[in-house]
Amino acid sequence: MVVAMVDEPDVFELARKYHTELKIEEPSLATLAAELFGDLGLKFKEFLKKEGYSLTGAKFVDYDKSLVLSIMKGDKTYEVILRKT
Repeated sequence: MVVAMVDEPDVFELARKYHTELKIEEPSLATLAAELFGDLGLKFKEFLKKEGYSLTGAKFVDYDKSLVLSIMKGDKTYEVILRKT
């Protein structure tokens, strides 16, 4: 029996995406965010984009294990927090 494995991106590939797509500047924080959230933060960003929101910033707050996405739609701004529990 052959089982096909789905290639999941490694943590460093995800960290690069957190750095470039979500603009988490500090490489070690981008890596920590990738370790904690996998591709969830990136998928969430894509979902928001499809809904008409634009990402205005992102930061990883490691003492809370939280990823904070700053988003905007029209003239309204929001912060969405993903927190690892």
